[in-house]
Amino acid sequence: MKNISRATILFVDDDPCMREVMAMILTEEGYEVSTAADGFDALAQLRGFVPDLLISDLQMPRMSGAEFLSVVRHRFPAIPVIAISGAYDMNEFSPAGVMADAFYPKNRCHPDELMRTVRELMYGKLPRPTNYHPCQPPKVQTARNAADRNSNPTILLTCTECLRAFSCSETGTSKGVMQAHCQFCNAPVNFIRGFPFSPSSAAIDTCDAASLPAA
Repeated sequence: MKNISRATILFVDDDPCMREVMAMILTEEGYEVSTAADGFDALAQLRGFVPDLLISDLQMPRMSGAEFLSVVRHRFPAIPVIAISGAYDMNEFSPAGVMADAFYPKNRCHPDELMRTVRELMYGKLPRPTNYHPCQPPKVQTARNAADRNSNPTILLTCTECLRAFSCSETGTSKGVMQAHCQFCNAPVNFIRGFPFSPSSAAIDTCDAASLPAA
């Protein structure tokens, strides 16, 4: 069993007061706590460390909690996750729709109950398989040729951090590995060019900016 004084928790919520209160409560319980203001902030922190447990709000700007937790389950399947929300209660929560191991309503106001759930998930056996291979995105991906709404050539990449697709105007003839930054989370993405752009291929894979995920 892990030493509770060294166990780490990442708490994600766009409400600064909620982050401060929960960090204080969890620290008093002996945990080492890091906080993030939203899913993108949390993903940036996950580049440097993997917590023993993650607690995330479901209602957040830029990247919803449901999307963030789906990325976490895809990339870090072994992390136990607690979803929290003030917009849902236990009867409305759907485990199939949110990638979390437990749910805690914000308006319940029973810290002891939340701490019991934290301990059960952190030190007990999770009721789901955790030995499946986590997503290991390629270090270098092949860009997909496309065209924007004005039929100008562009390329499509998939961010290795937030898993969102984004377009890039790099359409030159450069050879070798190139790098672009995700327009959503600013993570660097290494890529090589695919087949040369042609109008016929662009017609098959047309990139309309309106169809891309909203920031």
